[in-house]
Amino acid sequence: MFKFQEKILLHQIKNGNQQAFAHIYDLYQDKIYRFVYFRVSNENLAQDLTSEIFIKVLDYLKNGKEIENFQSFIYKIARNLIIDFYRQAGQEELPIDEFVEENIPEEKDLIGAINDKFELEKIQEALSQIPDQYREVIILRFIEDLSFKEIAKIMDLKEAHTRMLAHRGLKLLRQQISK
Repeated sequence: MFKFQEKILLHQIKNGNQQAFAHIYDLYQDKIYRFVYFRVSNENLAQDLTSEIFIKVLDYLKNGKEIENFQSFIYKIARNLIIDFYRQAGQEELPIDEFVEENIPEEKDLIGAINDKFELEKIQEALSQIPDQYREVIILRFIEDLSFKEIAKIMDLKEAHTRMLAHRGLKLLRQQISK
């Protein structure tokens, strides 16, 4: 969707247009659900959290607040809600390592595997075995197809840090897949 059209829809939502909200919901529901599902690995919980995310978005817009980049905004809300969920469940997110900027290796193997349905299950299992900060960056980058700049904004990190997390995460993921 063009950013201009998105801004028009957001303005219409602020003015109470329910059809505009339904349109935004239709555009982002599958993406947000997939992101949440890969983080919580429970279908019912992912559906509940996805609904809660859209309620938070609607409340935010009804309060008349501006959103510069809706895609980054909604993923950030999703991320924060997932963090809150794990904190309330007594499971804390893992701390982020110090980082060194590194180059990202070729991504063709991972992307090709995701397109193959059989490999998707294997990747999902392997994703559940790597630390959360790596899993989150991999999901946002390779499954949700967000840029490192967008991921950095969502996660409140520097772009170089998200690249490093992706590089290390891919390395761990490949090790898990090869087991």
